[in-house]
Amino acid sequence: MKRNLLIVCICAILVSITATSFAQKLSFGEYTGINFSNLHGNLTTNKWVSKPGSSAGFFVEYNLGKLFSVQSEIGFISQYYEMKSYNQQNYYPVAYPMDYMLYGYSNSWYPVYEPSKWDFSFLRVPLLVKYKTPTRLQLAIGGGLYYSILLNDDLTNAERDAAEKEDRRIYPPTHDWGYLFAADLSYPITNDIRLFVSSRLATGQKVFIESLKGKNGSSELGFGIKYTPKSKKEGFQKVETNIPDSSKTKCYIRPVAGILLGWNSSSTKPGNYSTNIGSTTGLAFDYRLNNTVLLQTGILFERKGYALADSSLYYHRFASDSKYKRNSIDSKIDLDYLTIPLNIKFSFGNPFTFYFDFGVYTGFKVNALCHGTAIRKYISSSSYTIEKININDAVEGYYKDVDFGYQTGLGFQFPFRKNLKFDLGIVYSGSFSPIIKDPEENTTPYANDDRSIKNGTIALQFGLQIPITH
Repeated sequence: MKRNLLIVCICAILVSITATSFAQKLSFGEYTGINFSNLHGNLTTNKWVSKPGSSAGFFVEYNLGKLFSVQSEIGFISQYYEMKSYNQQNYYPVAYPMDYMLYGYSNSWYPVYEPSKWDFSFLRVPLLVKYKTPTRLQLAIGGGLYYSILLNDDLTNAERDAAEKEDRRIYPPTHDWGYLFAADLSYPITNDIRLFVSSRLATGQKVFIESLKGKNGSSELGFGIKYTPKSKKEGFQKVETNIPDSSKTKCYIRPVAGILLGWNSSSTKPGNYSTNIGSTTGLAFDYRLNNTVLLQTGILFERKGYALADSSLYYHRFASDSKYKRNSIDSKIDLDYLTIPLNIKFSFGNPFTFYFDFGVYTGFKVNALCHGTAIRKYISSSSYTIEKININDAVEGYYKDVDFGYQTGLGFQFPFRKNLKFDLGIVYSGSFSPIIKDPEENTTPYANDDRSIKNGTIALQFGLQIPITH
């Protein structure tokens, strides 16, 4: 007991010393909100329904100058998953022959519903790096890693050890880890206090439901308050006017967001592919080499993809074989990537600027989802049955983890306020090679199996260019 009390006292002293030494570099706060579960992996046999859960936490943020910060926290998140079997959750319209009508049968619907649920609660500790705009209405965007500990674990260590020795599958594991992307929008109500709204995307990397090869994930929306001790001389006016002179800088940063149109850019298209609407958001960095040429990079979260409207053996790509009966498919495939571009940019004019750029990108796959409808028909001597399936599959296992490609774009920049510029641009990109993985061993070889799918996108982006000086 005395030892624990001593540890608590030492921690309290260290915290007080840290708060005293770095008072104006540290921010403290709390948030609470809601999350919607996203069980991802390679789940193609059932429909997974997103369920709401709670999330909350206390955080500390260390400011690395005026634009960047590092944040950690102790948080709680509860995630709920609900599965509905394709064969149990649909309605079947059945049309019987006329002689069946004599016995009282008629066209009717037969609903069958039997859900299964998985509930998890975690203690989560993330480490995030964020960029913050130097404005009163402040945008902060960034990402990092998290480690979480399962709280509602009913298995003892002895039971887990016995199961491992007997080679029995026991899930869930006691911990999880993954990537966390965050965007906050805050507004000051006093010199020291800001209110904020936060959105997050978490993607677990550990297989958590072994029998399904499922990994945890969530989309989160939260609200909170942040306290930052400041000197008495610092106020709103300093935050508003302390923007660097663009004539003395070579570095620029641009928070961007936009709408993206994606499609299958492969030249061989045996299936009927079409476009799918997605989105893009992130940060772009520009480094000026001379008055005209800049080097451009950044980090973006992009939802690419395509649509499939055809009769196929797969829901996410075209496949056919005379030995098997195909289903009528109307699906959309959402492919989420964390993208890092590297471009050469040419800029002309001042203060109104026209630019064009070209280069390459590397996209790291985060999620792959297939959703839509499929129609199956069954014909027998006594009935004709039509089955409508609501598709909601996680199809990560079919796509490569990394996508390499090219991109080019053009745009305009308009003076917005002081040295800030509003940016409007169009970006076109395409994959160098197919994004579908090679077939695994012992898989069914279909006569026509389209693996030539490539990402193709065109995005309309909006941004705000902010000069950075030392």
